[in-house]
Amino acid sequence: MKLTIRKICFMHQASIGDTLMVTPVYRALKECFPDCRQVVVTGHTGYELLRDNPHIDTLLRYEKGDAVFPVIKNIWRADASVIFDYHYRNALYSFLALIPKRIGYGKDFINVKLHDEPLEMYEPLKYLAAVKQLGIHTDDFTLTRPVATEQEKFHVAEILAGIKSPAQKLILFVPFSLAAIKDWEPAKYREIISRLKSLGHTTAILGGKAEAERIAKEFPDAVNLAGKLNLRESAELISRADLQISGCTAMLHICSTTGTPAIALYGPTIPEQWAPKKNCTVITHRLPCSPCYNIEGKPLCKNNRCIKSISVDEVWRVAEKILRSRNED
Repeated sequence: MKLTIRKICFMHQASIGDTLMVTPVYRALKECFPDCRQVVVTGHTGYELLRDNPHIDTLLRYEKGDAVFPVIKNIWRADASVIFDYHYRNALYSFLALIPKRIGYGKDFINVKLHDEPLEMYEPLKYLAAVKQLGIHTDDFTLTRPVATEQEKFHVAEILAGIKSPAQKLILFVPFSLAAIKDWEPAKYREIISRLKSLGHTTAILGGKAEAERIAKEFPDAVNLAGKLNLRESAELISRADLQISGCTAMLHICSTTGTPAIALYGPTIPEQWAPKKNCTVITHRLPCSPCYNIEGKPLCKNNRCIKSISVDEVWRVAEKILRSRNED
């Protein structure tokens, strides 16, 4: 017997990658229950990524310290609440809103406990598995692309016009993540950039505003776009590129929403869990000690030799192959 869901709330205040990896759930809900009102409560980052998402009916931005009443009002007496993060407040607000079914990973105010899936399971599939009990089923785990406004698209077009000709290929790099242990050496990125520039291609670096000075110093021969684009503009730019090369970064997940080919360099993290499944070539060396990042009971390596063991030539061979295929298209 199929469940009837008239209103559902998703609570998820998370990072860029985690926010995008839940988007297959929002799409699947609308496919299975097209008349259901879907309310998503998220933080500042999630709001920027999910604004104008076609599958979400009501998107609420909430940060600690904000007024609670608008949240409770919008989720009031929903049929179910799914709390994908561990924030105590989100479960509490679902309880106060008299939501009968509160599904989540936490302890307090949750009455349907979610259990951790195997680490090697692709993260979006974990989220989809969590909502099967609500009658939400799909085989499509494609991440939904952030929607840029016309003004943001124009801004990206202006930037592109200033850094490349229509005939030049654009290769983007994201050399730095939130954890240095995951990062490939800048000198190796510089060598790839040098080879690409010798072939007449345009290379550009993406990053946050806080990384702009370091990027300017480490990569003087590439266009420095750090801090010049918001997340939706970044997605728009990536969609117009020919290739992106990065480690396990937020921009890799944004890239996976665009269809642009990616080369993903993995060391201490688990590619099966985090790496995109489409248009992405993963390069990794599985050493006896890896993965170790965020693995309970496993000490972090101090010299990240797994990511350092990836050579320039390995990456270059894959990049050449992808760019040749772009010539043929």
